[in-house]
Amino acid sequence: MTTFKKIMAFTGSIFIVIVLFGILSAILKSSWLLIGLITIAVASILFFFSAKAGDQALTEKTGLTKKEFKYIRTNLEEARLKIMRLQKIMATNKGLYSFQERNKTLQLAKRIYGIVKDEPKRFYEAEDFFFSHLDSLVELTEKYAFLESQPVKDKKIYQTLSDTRSLLNDLSRVIEKDLFTLLNQDVNSLSFELEVAKNSISKQKQKFERSSKHE
Repeated sequence: MTTFKKIMAFTGSIFIVIVLFGILSAILKSSWLLIGLITIAVASILFFFSAKAGDQALTEKTGLTKKEFKYIRTNLEEARLKIMRLQKIMATNKGLYSFQERNKTLQLAKRIYGIVKDEPKRFYEAEDFFFSHLDSLVELTEKYAFLESQPVKDKKIYQTLSDTRSLLNDLSRVIEKDLFTLLNQDVNSLSFELEVAKNSISKQKQKFERSSKHE
């Protein structure tokens, strides 16, 4: 059941409650307390089952419970904001990375976020990225930008900046591995489908060859 269908279910429930209220009003006339109690009871039951249907539809569509989906959606929103912070820092600190490195790191982070946003169930395949690697990337980038912006620097600061650049490059490679891990399922799935297709084509070819020999 899509979001549209869920809305339709609730709309249908409201319509039924309105119709029921009209019927009860015509039958019971001035017994407004009784009419109200019956209407509220029926409305509660209808909305309860509508909500249950919506939760069941969500589970069927995503493979996640309502609680899991809400948890993942919250973490995705936090990740989106972190990526926006990262993009802003990189845009204002051109010396942090070369253009190619800056673009690659951002694209890796955005790609992981995009895959999980489209398929929330895959969040668990990229937990290290969302709970550790992205945080480290943003924090290190922000601290580097802060030190780099200082008007006065000594030998220790220059060394720290150099070490941080090196660590950020390493972290970019770690995030690249996060993406490969996430894509591994797609690779395995495609490999399986290719194998099935090859077997099907091979069988059809053998069948055609046997048919040609009999002719």
